[in-house]
Amino acid sequence: MFRVFTCLTVEHDWRLVIVAGIVCFISSLCAINLFHRACLSRERVRATWVLIASLAAGFGIWATHFTAMLAYDPGFGVAYDIGLTALSLAMAVVITCPGLCVAIFIPARWGAPVGGVIAGAGVATMDYLGMWALEFPGRDRVDSLPSSRERSRKHARRGRKLSA
Repeated sequence: MFRVFTCLTVEHDWRLVIVAGIVCFISSLCAINLFHRACLSRERVRATWVLIASLAAGFGIWATHFTAMLAYDPGFGVAYDIGLTALSLAMAVVITCPGLCVAIFIPARWGAPVGGVIAGAGVATMDYLGMWALEFPGRDRVDSLPSSRERSRKHARRGRKLSA
């Protein structure tokens, strides 16, 4: 718990964290208002309003996350893979849209909760892709110590040799 607190208080620029919160609040208001507009509209126009609401939600989700990621300062230079960053934006919109569609077009009692789960999957997908896009200097290193399975096999072979 202390590590999380230290990360938030020491390794983040609070000004950008506040900006991310404001972006989240404003984009949520826009997406909810557009969603309500879709609920009140006729069927022909409803799909257009759902698409616009999913664009607002997806862009808002992405902008909030990316602004918060920009607030993170680990103490060395970081970069972002442009392809994965763009893919994370696209997934936020593409997966949120079916969630809103389910919530609007399925009037059953379970339509809104299932739509919320689908939209949540869009947030999670965007989050993982956005974190995957983070690049920092360094190299992957394979630990040279043998695994416990390898040590067990080695000891088993050694035991067979002694008994023979």
